[in-house]
Amino acid sequence: MKSYIFRCIGVIGVILSLTLAFTCLAAAQGQVGAVLQQANELLATKQFSNIEQAIELLEKALAGEPQNGDLLWTLAKAYLYLGDRTTDQKLAVYEKGKAYADQAVEVVPNNPHGHYWQGALMGRIGQTRGVLNSLFMVRPLQEAMERVLELDDRYADAHYVLSSLYDQAPGWPLSVGNKNKALEHIEIALEIEPDNPEYKVQYATVLLSHKRRDEALEVLMEAFESPEMEIDEILRKDAEALLAKLK
Repeated sequence: MKSYIFRCIGVIGVILSLTLAFTCLAAAQGQVGAVLQQANELLATKQFSNIEQAIELLEKALAGEPQNGDLLWTLAKAYLYLGDRTTDQKLAVYEKGKAYADQAVEVVPNNPHGHYWQGALMGRIGQTRGVLNSLFMVRPLQEAMERVLELDDRYADAHYVLSSLYDQAPGWPLSVGNKNKALEHIEIALEIEPDNPEYKVQYATVLLSHKRRDEALEVLMEAFESPEMEIDEILRKDAEALLAKLK
């Protein structure tokens, strides 16, 4: 009888230990989820000080969960945003972001977000190093975006990046540039997210490459109607530069 009681106590102890472990895990996941939500809200403002605050929150959370893929790829995104808005040590900022993206791809290889931000940061690094060096980044960037689409063919941002890549890169035999593929990918991106102003600016750019000036102007004016234009200074400047070309 006593042995039976002891066995029962032992079983209860195991159950209580497992319950406590699951409770702690759920609490930790909940804390990370709250950090990610707060960080993404800060990043959505596209403001330099808020981006820095988001990075501080994310890196503090990552110290406690160094293998968390969501924290890693969100940090990669944050560093890309930061690099876009800094003039000092821009290349170093992008490279730090890519290091986080590389870790994310290693930790969660089947998560498209890690591959996307890894590729996007490759592109930024190439652009920052200059045109000649950036040609060496074209193929890895293309492969990263194709990997994203293998994992999720409705990943609109990957279609957007491929459109930009095919539009800007030199054509064969120097590189992969292809105006028709650029148009194809941005049309897919807009089919998925028809109200995205960044996609509309890219669409207008590609339409201009195809000498469809009137259509490009119409699409660009639609982009200017988006509230995002008031938030994202970089996007607005790109749109204004394109508008000057069209006029």
